[in-house]
Amino acid sequence: MEVMMGTQARKRKKCIKVWVDECEKEKIEDNAKGCKHSASSYLRNLGIGYVPKSMVDHEAVSDLMRLNGDLGRLGGLLKMLLSNEEMFVGHEDRMVEVSKLMNGLSDVRNDIREKVRNI
Repeated sequence: MEVMMGTQARKRKKCIKVWVDECEKEKIEDNAKGCKHSASSYLRNLGIGYVPKSMVDHEAVSDLMRLNGDLGRLGGLLKMLLSNEEMFVGHEDRMVEVSKLMNGLSDVRNDIREKVRNI
């Protein structure tokens, strides 16, 4: 089989057999799919010391960033609501509740950013 590594092509001529049970085989194949690799390239990369990055992590980061954007837009809408003073005249309790909600949204956004950094 010919595989492109950078700009250099090489032929692989040696095979290493690894005996596994059905459950192990499925787990290896699932892990390989999660990294967008074949089972063969996944095991080869692990065997030579390279740890392939899971694509699942990238999907999780993308989902978290999308959620972060949604929270930002929601926060913007709440700020717009707060700028409508007429809605709060005589209803200061509403202002307190909206303020608590804004602080909560800010905390959630910070948590999302921290989780993204840790992935």
